[in-house]
Amino acid sequence: MKIRMLLFLSLVVSGSIFAESKVLTSFEENGLYGFKDKKGKVIIQPQYEQTLEFTKAGVAFVVWNNKWVCIDQKNNVLLESFLYDNGPDYLSEKLARFVENGKMGFHNERCQKVIVANYDFVYPFENRHAIVCNGCELKPEGEHKRIVGGLYGLINKKGKLVVPVQYDAILTVDAKKRLVEVKESGKTSKLKLE
Repeated sequence: MKIRMLLFLSLVVSGSIFAESKVLTSFEENGLYGFKDKKGKVIIQPQYEQTLEFTKAGVAFVVWNNKWVCIDQKNNVLLESFLYDNGPDYLSEKLARFVENGKMGFHNERCQKVIVANYDFVYPFENRHAIVCNGCELKPEGEHKRIVGGLYGLINKKGKLVVPVQYDAILTVDAKKRLVEVKESGKTSKLKLE
């Protein structure tokens, strides 16, 4: 019985040690930022222009070559974040936007790409849907930018098009009534969501 108890306790203790995530904190050296572990050992050499701390999901956003990118604790670049308000895009309904080859898609909190970058622009998810467009452009307007031109559609959280990318605008989305108001050739109409 004592042996079983000792074995059980050793498994519990060793399990909790292995389950603990490696906590890295940022530090600055000569104007560049890197990451150290709890003991002060440098894990990621200073190489970034700016950093945010690692999240519980084990990723951090850093500025590399003037772009916000997401890295893991082994310093692998996972994706380039869409720039929002001078920082990486925020999670909305557990998804945030990323940029790849000039197109946009969505990633989760672990910086795993969950909706392929197929669109020229995507809006954040709201009520389980996101407006997407192709042929549109980000045009400077003062210190901000706005979207002009293109055709618009709507995707769900699985990335499926529920309204085809063929409308001049998506005006409203009523997820409860499953209705979308669209604009096409100057006329507005309502569509039923699939």
